[in-house]
Amino acid sequence: MTDNQRQFPRKDVQIEVELSFLEDSTRTAITRDISQGGLYIQLDNPDYYPMGEMINLRFKNPLNDYEETMKDGVIVRRSEHGIAVAFIEMEEF
Repeated sequence: MTDNQRQFPRKDVQIEVELSFLEDSTRTAITRDISQGGLYIQLDNPDYYPMGEMINLRFKNPLNDYEETMKDGVIVRRSEHGIAVAFIEMEEF
């Protein structure tokens, strides 16, 4: 058995998330899981979203009493079922 080395534990939860990418119109998708550091979004076309690209997210955060939340993130992983997004704070840039 291996220990989970993640900085933030994941919570398996399916919520709607609105994502904005480049000049595209806003799209609604469903999460697979979420943590304080990011989330995984289930998509039918994950190859459309390049690794390392910035994305804007809007959702009701289940880790914060479903408060309306807007986050910027960067795509850190893709799979055949979706993308993993790490939250970033714009002050970091």
